[in-house]
Amino acid sequence: MKKILLGGTALAAAALVVMPALAADNPVTSGLSMKISGFVAWEAGLIIGSDDDNRDREYDFNSNGRLQFDIKNVTDSGLEYGARIRMNNVNRRQDVTVDRQYVYLKGDFGTVTFGDSPQVAGDFGYFFAPDDILNSQGGYGDNLDGNYRYGGADFFSLDPTYHSGLDKSTSIKYASPSLGGFIFAVGFTPVISGDKNLSNGTQGRADLFDGGQIFEDAISAGIGYEGEFDGTSVKVRGTASYANGIDHHWDLETYSAGAQVGFGGIVASLVWVGTPSGFNAGATDKNFDTVGLGLGYSLGALNFGLGYAYTWADKGNGLSGSDDKGSDLKDNHVAAATVNYNLAPGLNTYAEVIYEIQNFRLTNGNPTDTSWEQAVFQTGISVAF
Repeated sequence: MKKILLGGTALAAAALVVMPALAADNPVTSGLSMKISGFVAWEAGLIIGSDDDNRDREYDFNSNGRLQFDIKNVTDSGLEYGARIRMNNVNRRQDVTVDRQYVYLKGDFGTVTFGDSPQVAGDFGYFFAPDDILNSQGGYGDNLDGNYRYGGADFFSLDPTYHSGLDKSTSIKYASPSLGGFIFAVGFTPVISGDKNLSNGTQGRADLFDGGQIFEDAISAGIGYEGEFDGTSVKVRGTASYANGIDHHWDLETYSAGAQVGFGGIVASLVWVGTPSGFNAGATDKNFDTVGLGLGYSLGALNFGLGYAYTWADKGNGLSGSDDKGSDLKDNHVAAATVNYNLAPGLNTYAEVIYEIQNFRLTNGNPTDTSWEQAVFQTGISVAF
């Protein structure tokens, strides 16, 4: 019995020694909150008509998921800080890709972000009204902003990061607080890579100083205004981005200007993206321009989206399309119509039709006009959490 008592006393003493250490550790994470979100989606697709006859079938199923972790806290002085990790392509066919991984600090001074996050050109340059209406998830029922699993989407841009190579490489960026509705932001990225096989998203890197580099010293900036007038929301923004091309890639120069208006369940958007040099991850120095239109309408659980984008390019760009039968793009038209229905909290279903035609100046290297045309019907279901 005495041995038991002595053993109990020793355990109690040890607990008293450990407890202060634990108490000292608690404030480090006290107040931190973590949110887990994401989605799981399934889709069926049918090619209504296409110039591409090389497929085994004209229909297929696919599924995918996303998992996102958000950490946040606010200090006594009012400084907000946190981090985000987002994993895309959570499925059995692909390696999971981490396309967002960053730390941020936010206060009266604005927001500073460190890590793998969308470039300023993506934050400020993206305008597409259906995104404010449709309950879409990661390319499933996203109208024009989809994943194009059956081909297409080689050329049009809804913001300057589409086909420019900017994407989400490791960077530092600053966004101002709202100053009477006006905001601005600037970001810097030392190097952007074209390596698409690593876990750092679609523009990963093999190591710190090398690995399929296409641009270096990338600077992206944006300015805009947001406000509301008698129930009408207005957003206007513009961006400019530059980067030095390396390893036989052209320098990047790309701009955008856009506006979005919303009233009574209706949202409309218009955006222009111009890339005088560096389109398609630095593959050409010829000018590419896109004008994109978006319209969204909400009837509560039932939502509608319409999108159209027209792209034209200077002669001599030499770029090929989805089936590689034509080259030197002349122009590109893509349109989409989407209907989305919210069945229950987090449970959404949709149906959409996407049509695209690409016109080229060359056929097999000869100056003969050719085109690639396709229409696809897609429907699916997703659970967001």
